[in-house]
Amino acid sequence: MIGWSRLKGMTGWVMGPTAQRRIARFGVFEADFESRRLTKNGFRIRLQEKPFQLLMLLLERQGVVLTREELKEKLWPSDTFVEFDVGLNTAVKKLRSALNDSADNPRFVETVPRLGYRFVAPVSVARLESASVVDQEVVVPAGEESSESIVSAVASSDATPQPRLPSQDVAPTSNRRLSLLVWAALVVVVLSTGFALRLRFKSASATQSSSIQSIAVLPLQNMSADPSQEYLAEGMTDEIITDLARLAGSKVISRTSAMHYKGTRKTIPEIARELHVGAVLEGSVECSGGRMRVRVQLIDATTDQHLWAEAYDRQLSEVLHLEGELSQDIARQIQIRLTPNQQDFSHSRSLNPQAFEDYLQGRHYWALRTSQSLTTAIDYFSRAIQQDPNDARGYAGLAQCYIVLPMLAKTSQTEAYQKARDAAIKALALDDSLAEAHLAIAEVKLYGDWDFAGAENEFKKTLNLNPNYSTGHQWYGEFLSLMARHPEAIRELQIAVALDPLSPVVHLQFGNTLQQARQYDQALDQYQEALKIDPKFSLPFHAMHWAYRRQGKFAESIEPLRAALQSWDAKNDWIALVDQLPAAYSNGGRTGYLRQCIKIHERSERPWFYLARDYADLGNRDAALAALNKSYENRHLEVLWLLVDPELDPLRSDPRFQELLGKIGFPRMFESVDPRKELTSSILVVLRTDWALKERGLGGLAAQLGGC
Repeated sequence: MIGWSRLKGMTGWVMGPTAQRRIARFGVFEADFESRRLTKNGFRIRLQEKPFQLLMLLLERQGVVLTREELKEKLWPSDTFVEFDVGLNTAVKKLRSALNDSADNPRFVETVPRLGYRFVAPVSVARLESASVVDQEVVVPAGEESSESIVSAVASSDATPQPRLPSQDVAPTSNRRLSLLVWAALVVVVLSTGFALRLRFKSASATQSSSIQSIAVLPLQNMSADPSQEYLAEGMTDEIITDLARLAGSKVISRTSAMHYKGTRKTIPEIARELHVGAVLEGSVECSGGRMRVRVQLIDATTDQHLWAEAYDRQLSEVLHLEGELSQDIARQIQIRLTPNQQDFSHSRSLNPQAFEDYLQGRHYWALRTSQSLTTAIDYFSRAIQQDPNDARGYAGLAQCYIVLPMLAKTSQTEAYQKARDAAIKALALDDSLAEAHLAIAEVKLYGDWDFAGAENEFKKTLNLNPNYSTGHQWYGEFLSLMARHPEAIRELQIAVALDPLSPVVHLQFGNTLQQARQYDQALDQYQEALKIDPKFSLPFHAMHWAYRRQGKFAESIEPLRAALQSWDAKNDWIALVDQLPAAYSNGGRTGYLRQCIKIHERSERPWFYLARDYADLGNRDAALAALNKSYENRHLEVLWLLVDPELDPLRSDPRFQELLGKIGFPRMFESVDPRKELTSSILVVLRTDWALKERGLGGLAAQLGGC
């Protein structure tokens, strides 16, 4: 009779006493330190004691070279009589066989010549405190998972001897028939059970993959011996995020937020909860001798289960093809339906290695967003273009630097925008599918040309090319805010925050968008979020100053302005003027405060628009309009705030103000914005956000947006 209890045990388990278990996960494998068991996709892999001990040592010190001397001390104490070299080589060989690994192209265990061995794949270790599970799954021989393996494993794993069939000497015909019937039944049952197991695992995997609506790509680890190669790991992470984001269908967390987890000790579920994602990609990159090796693994964040792992070994000149191939592989794993164009997403053009390194360095410094880092980024992008004038990405990076530079540094707006235009046009001539280049053109049309219709067309092209482009949503939202289209602007900034939740810049701009919609308390919340992420970020302090001032909280507005000036290394006379604000307000009230603000703003780099605000608040209409015209004549970027600034509400019915709107190209508006109507519209837009995001192919992103 067939041992039904054993067959039932193939899909069941027995609860044991409570204990703490350490389980290391890498790729599709799991190693249980306490039970000394290795599994692959849930199936147990046979591995002897010594190779498993070697595996444990390597896992515990992932990425570190374990010398042969250390391994000898740990695995073969001095009182053990064995030929060490033979024993270690045998253990390594058996371990690689179990992992289906290769010494020539290792995915897990790497030989470091004349030193020892290193475990190179990413590893996560979980500690489980629960009733221990004595799993009775099928034991599969190393490297096999076929149904034939399941049959042989079940037959060989029976600890209880089965009753011997009668020999052929006794009733040979009937016994033979009985034997055939029994074995046939055994084969049918075992094959059916094995098939059911496969369906179960396949179904579970499909369910996990199809449920993934969002993904975060964590910073790749730099496994090179040279720490100066760190930019390469960051750059590859950036490129994978960019390529994957273009494959619309899932939310892809932006680089800024992902980089916060560089070197983190947080678990995958913790990271996933903070970023609101369903899957996490982690891995490593190593560059040596003109070759690049990238290892990645995809993890289901809800179950902490490994869904997929792969290793890529390419010449550095083939890295563009590698990026596209890797992104396509990930997209397939999370079951994104690729269009024909996306299926041909690999970059076929050859790569200049030095130009690529300079480009990655430029991306690194661009992301820091300071005046000094932008200057450094410009230098690297320029070098990349010199090395490879046919790579569109270098031009796009250069264009974006020149777009932001006038906002952070003392430089000519006209000159910077012209350089941005030239670089963006060149990028589009080389690759008109580059979202970054279209975004740069949109900003040039907005701030340089005041071509609002043309700018919006380019913003829309940008987001059609890359729906997961956080900066694209952010900058489009800023444009909509300038056009006084506040509900639409708030929606775009909500998307930007969901895609890049740990970016202080995005939270700042969300706050500014809310402030321009007259939602001051909500704006202050966003400024606080930005400062939580980066306490040294000065711009939120300046924005908080204006929010308090517009609420009539003049005393509260002073300290944020002081903090902003200290971060800007302002001149002593400017700081002295701010220090006089409390006395001015105490002695002269609102009027004294505003007159002191005029003295402060007269020392600004672009003073006219800020002076217009002060004069308008004081009721001096003629002085305010004169200052606005000065701002217009100098084409200062602040003049584009005309439609939304609350200080200018008393001027809106003046024909001179309406004439100025016409000169810039704004629609003429005779009514001031009603904050109550704007608040109602913004609440309604939150209710419409879920539908709008689904229409734009962003899946379950709306679930994480919440209210303003």
